[in-house]
Amino acid sequence: MDVREVANHNSQESCWLILFDKVYDVTEFVSQHPGGPALILKYAGADATKEYSNVHSPAVVEEHLPLAKCLGEVDAATKQYLLVSQQRSPSVLPSETSRVPPLSLCVRLEDFEPVAKAVVTPQSYVYISSAADTLQSHRDNIAQWSKITFIPRVLRDVSRIDTSSSIFGQRCSLPFFIAATGMAGLTHPEGESPLAIGAALSGIHYSPSTYTSVPHEIIATQHREAKQQHSDSCLIWQLYVNKSRDKTRELIRKAKDLGFKGLFITVDTPVVGKRDEDKRLRAQEQLELGIVPEPVTYRGGEKIVPGSDNGAMCRSLNWEDVKYIREAWQGPIALKGIQSAEDAKLAMDAGIEVIYLSNHGGRQLHSAPSALATLLRIQAKYPEVLERCEIILDGGVTRGGDIVKALCLGAKAVGVGRPLLYAMGAYGLDGVMKAIDILRQEVEVTMTLLGATRLEELTPSLVNVRNLAREIDGLEDSGVSSRL
Repeated sequence: MDVREVANHNSQESCWLILFDKVYDVTEFVSQHPGGPALILKYAGADATKEYSNVHSPAVVEEHLPLAKCLGEVDAATKQYLLVSQQRSPSVLPSETSRVPPLSLCVRLEDFEPVAKAVVTPQSYVYISSAADTLQSHRDNIAQWSKITFIPRVLRDVSRIDTSSSIFGQRCSLPFFIAATGMAGLTHPEGESPLAIGAALSGIHYSPSTYTSVPHEIIATQHREAKQQHSDSCLIWQLYVNKSRDKTRELIRKAKDLGFKGLFITVDTPVVGKRDEDKRLRAQEQLELGIVPEPVTYRGGEKIVPGSDNGAMCRSLNWEDVKYIREAWQGPIALKGIQSAEDAKLAMDAGIEVIYLSNHGGRQLHSAPSALATLLRIQAKYPEVLERCEIILDGGVTRGGDIVKALCLGAKAVGVGRPLLYAMGAYGLDGVMKAIDILRQEVEVTMTLLGATRLEELTPSLVNVRNLAREIDGLEDSGVSSRL
């Protein structure tokens, strides 16, 4: 197909795109795109392969567009007329490409964010930094770690420190892992690759999302090759359950075929939470493209579902569905997104091996409890859950000391997401390795100063939770602060 013909279809009424040398008619899909119409219309009539690859793997287009929407292959003889990934909106250009400070000046995880903000696109930064509504859940995630203090022990031999742990029985050299994150391709040209390689070289686990920028096959290969230098790292698939059971089973088969060792079943995303900064950026992009916003109308009688549509993900996911997922995986599983002690108890009763406490980085429900608060509620109401299940968590971790606090309260390992995306966006693989090393040093120093040489020695007796317990309904009356 002549690319000059493609260029004529550059509007919302008739929108064609070139992806991987094939022409697609995406007119009907423009209004349905979860990221808003502007993300597609920027590249209407042009080659969108580069921008698309920053966000999705090649297989996604085939999964979500009917075969009939592929109009044919690009005529190679007309490629000289091609409009390649034109950026039509200044809102998606890097905010500033000024001099990046030396990596050596990053001495704590918070140092990576301002550098990343200066070098990645506003679209990428807004996606990473945004959270639900007023950001309260995200801010609480961070703030509540400081409300737990340590009770160190002295005169103990701490000449040797062992930080090794395990998840799903898979050993790791450090008690934290790289949590699943999206938009890695917008953050860095190599997408998830620096995260996979950094995890392998550091001996920690990495959980890529179901929706990656780089194909899972490449992630698995790069991880395996880098892992030859270190044996203590594995990949864990973060599963967004598809509304089609057959597609979910297909994803699970892929994870098994690629050698993933665990499955994190995401249970907190029936819809995507309302993220104000994301919505504001999309509105700005649409205005810059001349897209007329839909008029506000009263839709009497229709059921209103908060949050935007999540595409293929399953809104009807329930406890019964866990059974077919377990049968397809045939191995230990984790439920990711547990936010109440009651659901943790149900997970234990259902035979779930790993319970992943998380509020999705504060990105889903406004005023959601932090994973730390949920952990304390489990301690108070159902302490047997901590004895029968592995507990892992994420949310707001910025220091190695935060990781140690979670371990003292019964967690097996802690996930870190945003800070590593910032590190990768700012410095690539070097930034990822530096961020992991910062956390490693802080965990080791904290354990040493607490008088603990192994993770098994990190117990509730080494922390004071009274200040945080006062803020959590029912905890003071339960006496949990005095027991811990």
